[in-house]
Amino acid sequence: MLKQTVLFAAIVVLTVLALAIPGRSISPAFATGSWVVDGGHSDAQYIADGTTDFGKTKMTFTIGFARVAGVVKLDSSESANSSFDFTTYPATSMAPPMNEEGKVKTQWLVTHANHTLVCFHSKGVKQTADGRLQTSGNLVLTRVDRNVEMTPNEAYAGPVYGPPMIHRIIREATFVFDPPTAAGGAFQTSGSTKVVREDFPQLLKAVVGTYWPPVVQDKNCQVPAASEAYSGAQCTGTFLMSPPLPESPHAANEEDAPGPSNFNAVVGEHLTILVHMRLKPSGSGPTGN
Repeated sequence: MLKQTVLFAAIVVLTVLALAIPGRSISPAFATGSWVVDGGHSDAQYIADGTTDFGKTKMTFTIGFARVAGVVKLDSSESANSSFDFTTYPATSMAPPMNEEGKVKTQWLVTHANHTLVCFHSKGVKQTADGRLQTSGNLVLTRVDRNVEMTPNEAYAGPVYGPPMIHRIIREATFVFDPPTAAGGAFQTSGSTKVVREDFPQLLKAVVGTYWPPVVQDKNCQVPAASEAYSGAQCTGTFLMSPPLPESPHAANEEDAPGPSNFNAVVGEHLTILVHMRLKPSGSGPTGN
């Protein structure tokens, strides 16, 4: 009888502890509400595997940095109501140049032939044992390609773009984010996911084949007073760009000759998407810079 009583008590204790484990709810320490991604202080970093020294040494390459836009919803009482919904895109524009269906904004048609958009849409957030936020959903690649005709002649007026070829592919993915931390009326958080080429080959190909210009955060431009020495607006900010690749050896006896072109190689079997986001309350004003 005593053994049965002890066993019953142990079951009750384990049940109470199980109910206390995070999973169905998010810690009240995280602000409940809708938060907008501050594009002027957020970025996404694409990292892929590769080799250097003619394949002798494995390493990882930062393919590029991207801008981020989106909305994050957190509900500390019911995690099923929480979600991460964001878009990453090259920093050739301050806002996404197209939507997920591949419809490109008119002002970008004449300047860029190709566009890449990578989006993530989740529903529900689970708090892990270490306090991080895990969210699963759809990882969406939208790629628009155009053939470009450039035939130099006396009547040449610039490149002619062909009709858009739209590719939209969806795969499941899981991001894990650090607990948001307060920062001057906003929240900061970072999260990542890993993609294997076998599961999403189109994404690996698109990311490696896309031009990712540097991302400038905290951009602040001042226009000096007009004068004879006027040289335009003076801008400051945080400059994010891919670090240089290991330098290849130069040709013997030719200091200015470039080294072998295959000294470094992006293999692209694995891709890590690392997202840094600053979250501002909805309706708090512009989110770009």
